[in-house]
Amino acid sequence: MDGLFLEEGTWNGEDVFRPRGMWGIVLVSERFKRFAERHAMSHMALIPIEKYVWDPLGILPPHQQPSDG
Repeated sequence: MDGLFLEEGTWNGEDVFRPRGMWGIVLVSERFKRFAERHAMSHMALIPIEKYVWDPLGILPPHQQPSDG
């Protein structure tokens, strides 16, 4: 995995959006994160992009999977 890349022209700067090909995933901006914290929104799990691993085919070794803690 080499990280997340946005295809040029597919993102207009929205604070909340669904990336194509990542079904069930919603990405949010740092600005939205601050908004959610300010309004005590607790019905979601915010995972920093550096810690997020999307491995739908299960090909990564177990030590590269995100930890639960």
